[in-house]
Amino acid sequence: MTQSNLLQQHHEFQQKVAAYTLALATMSWDAYTIAPKAGGPYRNRMMAYLQGELFSISTAPEAIERIETMSTMHFDEITDREIAQMNKEIDKARYIPKEVFVTFSELVHNANDVWEKAKATSDYALFKPVLQQLIDQTKVLVSYRKDTRPVYDQLLDDFETGMSIADYDAFFDKLRTDLVPVIKKISAKHVQKPAWLNRKVPIDVQAKVVDLLAKHLDYSKETGAIAVSVHPFSQDFSARDNRVTVRYLEDQFTSSIFALIHEVGHATYNGQVDVALDGRYVRKSMTYGMHESQSRFLENMIGRSKAFWTPIYSQVQTLVDALKDVSLDEFIAGINYVEPSLIRIEADELTYPLHVMVRYEIEKGLFNGTLSAENLDQVWADKVEAYLGIRPQSASEGVLQDVHWSGASFGYFPTYALGSAYSAQWMHALRKDMDVEATLLANNFKAIKAWLAEKIHTHGGIYEPKELLVKVTGEPFKRINGSVLDVLILQRHFG
Repeated sequence: MTQSNLLQQHHEFQQKVAAYTLALATMSWDAYTIAPKAGGPYRNRMMAYLQGELFSISTAPEAIERIETMSTMHFDEITDREIAQMNKEIDKARYIPKEVFVTFSELVHNANDVWEKAKATSDYALFKPVLQQLIDQTKVLVSYRKDTRPVYDQLLDDFETGMSIADYDAFFDKLRTDLVPVIKKISAKHVQKPAWLNRKVPIDVQAKVVDLLAKHLDYSKETGAIAVSVHPFSQDFSARDNRVTVRYLEDQFTSSIFALIHEVGHATYNGQVDVALDGRYVRKSMTYGMHESQSRFLENMIGRSKAFWTPIYSQVQTLVDALKDVSLDEFIAGINYVEPSLIRIEADELTYPLHVMVRYEIEKGLFNGTLSAENLDQVWADKVEAYLGIRPQSASEGVLQDVHWSGASFGYFPTYALGSAYSAQWMHALRKDMDVEATLLANNFKAIKAWLAEKIHTHGGIYEPKELLVKVTGEPFKRINGSVLDVLILQRHFG
């Protein structure tokens, strides 16, 4: 068969995969946002069935043979890289029996429904057996691979190419060395928490602020949507359809603000991939660390800066009565307030990595056999107390707070901290190309968005993280070296 025929079949195959993926993404979005919970069991079964059909298409002998044949040929740079990535992914799935995969898929869909109930009632006992099933079945799925590395090493690599337990151990050791003294230094200042942070703001008012922020971030409802979910997330459908969710807390209204900014970071990344890549594998093959670098970049590097808020703060004050007596400087100090807290997604920029370390250490234990789901709520509480000096009093503010384990996303959590580190390096590079503060003060976020598109977003998943970091910044990953940390974080806390 000629190269041109192979390439045509390859594109037809990708279109079929993209169609199934779009259908599943739509069903998943509905399930997490507007779908009636009573329809969950049937909906989950049908989603698992569709995933099984997609699995059959993706692992069919002719599909595997075509990818293997194409991997020995040269096409163009994008296709060559795409084939290499797809070959790696097929190797993870090709030996799994379809019935095992479908059963696992249905387990994952049902697990989310159980998690939502358990979280709402703070009942870890309800979720515990399901969590243990997810852990056990994840190990089973990984056992079908022809890979001799420890299971957790493989899972970490699934979410961030090239990262291993040894890499993350070194990374978190660096964070402990660099961040813990900074947190202690800030805590020693004994700055009182601004009272306005916990003033009640009606949900309908928060929704108006979220809409204002979306406009400020050039997030258009022509290509996106904002919904409500138990745990905020972003869903990518296509280059022209990227949706986000938030959650609203009446006595903690900054939660919805930073949920929106974070998720718009993901949506902006997906929405600025070259539209010519729609329907192709590399359209969505960015690593999770790369994706979190964009959400954390917007959330922290941009969203916590005074320059970002200056053009719109008076409009926010008009909407929010609780801010009428809060100056812009007081507002900025409040959204950058550092304090050990229990909920990861509400954590300040500096203590946030400690939350991730808790989850990383627990996941290592779950997959090396030193921990199980049994008593994990207590293990969690002990680790939070050891790292942050506070102890959760309920499972909902402890082990049940995150949605990720209900989705069997073991290995994902470390990418949040890694993405935060990447984001510091992006900002370091951005400052070389433009006056960031002046750009934001001029209410010209579109210029920053355009820079992100040109340097990072347009490529989708064509480049690996280490490669793209050098391509954009001219430097390898610094693992948060002192100069970047000093310039980009300490300036906001010490002025």
